[in-house]
Amino acid sequence: MRRAVSNGGIAISFFCLATAGHAQTLPRQDAIVLDQVVIQGGDDSGKSGVRAKTATIGPLGRREIKDTPYSVSVIDKTLIENQQATTLPDLLKYMPSTQMEARGGGDVGRPQSRGMQGTPVFNNRLDGMNIVATTAQPIEMYERVEVVHGLAGAYFGPASPGGLFNFTRKRPTQDPYNRINTGFTGKGTWLAHGDFGGHAADGMLGYRINVLSEEGDGYVKGSDLDRSLISGAFDINLTDQTTIELNASRYRFDKFGFPGSFSYDNSVTLPDAPDPTKVGYGQKFAGYGLEDTLVGGLVKHRFNEDWSLTAGMQHQRVSRWFVSVSNALLDDDGNYSNSIDGGVSGQFRVTSNIAVLNGTLFTGGVKHDVHLGTTGVNWENYSPRSGNPSVQGYLGDASIDNPVQWDAPTGLVRNGPRYRSFSNRSQSLVLGDSITFNGQWSAILSGSYTWFDVKNYDETGTVTQKYSERGLSPSVALSYKPAENITTYVAYVDTLQSGGTAPTTAANAGQVLAPERSKQVEAGVKADLGGLDASVAVFRIERPFAFTGEDNVYRIQGDQVNKGIELELRGQLLENLNIHGGVTLLDPKLRNTGNPLTSDTDVVGAPKVQANLFMEYFFKSLPELSASANLHFTGKRAGNNINSFKVDSYATLDLGLRYERQMTKDTTAVFNLAINNVFDEHYWASIFPGSIDGATRGANSAFLGAPREVRLSASFKF
Repeated sequence: MRRAVSNGGIAISFFCLATAGHAQTLPRQDAIVLDQVVIQGGDDSGKSGVRAKTATIGPLGRREIKDTPYSVSVIDKTLIENQQATTLPDLLKYMPSTQMEARGGGDVGRPQSRGMQGTPVFNNRLDGMNIVATTAQPIEMYERVEVVHGLAGAYFGPASPGGLFNFTRKRPTQDPYNRINTGFTGKGTWLAHGDFGGHAADGMLGYRINVLSEEGDGYVKGSDLDRSLISGAFDINLTDQTTIELNASRYRFDKFGFPGSFSYDNSVTLPDAPDPTKVGYGQKFAGYGLEDTLVGGLVKHRFNEDWSLTAGMQHQRVSRWFVSVSNALLDDDGNYSNSIDGGVSGQFRVTSNIAVLNGTLFTGGVKHDVHLGTTGVNWENYSPRSGNPSVQGYLGDASIDNPVQWDAPTGLVRNGPRYRSFSNRSQSLVLGDSITFNGQWSAILSGSYTWFDVKNYDETGTVTQKYSERGLSPSVALSYKPAENITTYVAYVDTLQSGGTAPTTAANAGQVLAPERSKQVEAGVKADLGGLDASVAVFRIERPFAFTGEDNVYRIQGDQVNKGIELELRGQLLENLNIHGGVTLLDPKLRNTGNPLTSDTDVVGAPKVQANLFMEYFFKSLPELSASANLHFTGKRAGNNINSFKVDSYATLDLGLRYERQMTKDTTAVFNLAINNVFDEHYWASIFPGSIDGATRGANSAFLGAPREVRLSASFKF
């Protein structure tokens, strides 16, 4: 059996242990504490929501970001609420390294970081456990979104190098909390949202209930949006040391009539982005319907001030219904062919688990925050059975200048029988130590050892392909504080993800490859500048990919190498001015593709420059009023794997006003006006290839960005 084990991480681990031998030790009472930080309610980001101080890093627990030797970004609930965010793409723009790869659409795409493609399940977690990424996220249910950029497999188990996105659920509040919010968009969508929290039964039972309804017309004539959420989070406080958390939610999301994808091969140049509000780029009957049901729970027990245990399970079922319309570009003049693919779609079932023991101990004057645990997931796909009705085929021809609205076809069916077509089980044993040598030097050594079990099935339930593998994902990070407010670090991460399956046209058709190993080296500086937090990180990520070569054998034989630098600044710039900004400079390359046309070319859709600057100003003369502005810039991107053209850069400006007034002793009203994409910029929001391995086969795809939008909301807290 092939073992996916690396010696690089072990070598660096020896280096750090050798450093420990020469470190100056301190008495126990003088050791610097860098362990997890507990914050009730989760919000530690200030009045504008721009300066989150902590983040949850898997089994490490909640830590100070400034003392964490990795690039970490957080979007907290204050920023989410203040900016009236309702979708994940609404939030990703605030982080300079993140994008949404809109496979199927912006709401069902894959969030990614540093220009590396994410996965449907392994890169995304809710309260530390795996969830499906390729469905709409119920943002109103979340307290915050935390992103560990790049590789994080040593803590979270197998994942691609596309970043780790952890969503944190809103939890019961200590004091009664009631918030009712109603909103309206300029095109005719109404929203009502209730958020209620508190404790009952003398504090033994905590609750947090979120209910949501939004429906109405979209920005294209004939389009519509309809979504609803009911979510409950309950805490049963058995003792002062033991809490049981129970969670359940149901989210429904229907979106039809919005622009579809534009596909093109390497002989066609993608035209300038047209006006997305023009009727005909999508069809009234085309879009997707999503249903997301999730139940789970955690047990948290603190043995004493130094040791604690967290264990839980979670099950998610996501049903997706797609009626997809593709606009296949035929030439450089913008002429395209319209086709439809609709019928019963697939279903995801994801069952995940976690159990972690955290503790603190000392060896002499050296402090150790240790973690030992396991995390795992069983990801199953259920595909439509062959007898389900479907509608597929050619609708007609049109052009960018003259799109056509087609009549709805007959025979579209939303639900039907499915069968289990795929299962991917992985279970990881995680072990690590956060070592504080003295007031200046610290290190984190961590690793996960993962067992994979992957199977494909036919409609009779017979296993058609399978494999079982295992391997180690190590990580080591060394930090040095030249001053109390400055942390420098260097980190190495080596992470596994499950291997690909050879296509039916390959000589080794059906062969499932061993786990792929990605590697990352990162160095950075983080500084607390009084009112501002600043960070700089430089990184190099390498991931392999498999493709069918000239010998018609499918195997790993190429790689993607992304190098870059990230800069972020967040906090109080002036007395009444808060900012949250950053820029990423990226060099994303494909190498060794087996094709001279695509080797050493830029990765499709990954911008070489991406930047965002959010600012909020509070008026001295009227402290209840604040004004905000957000400027987002995405640089040029490769339009195809042969780099025959680049897609133009774009910039958008969002403006907002917020008025907050204490109405009574216990009631606060907040009125919020936002205008997004003020200048109505037309742009391609997402571009991606049919294959990430540098092949010239297949089609590239592009999705349009949203037009100018006005949002108005009023909320009451009591």
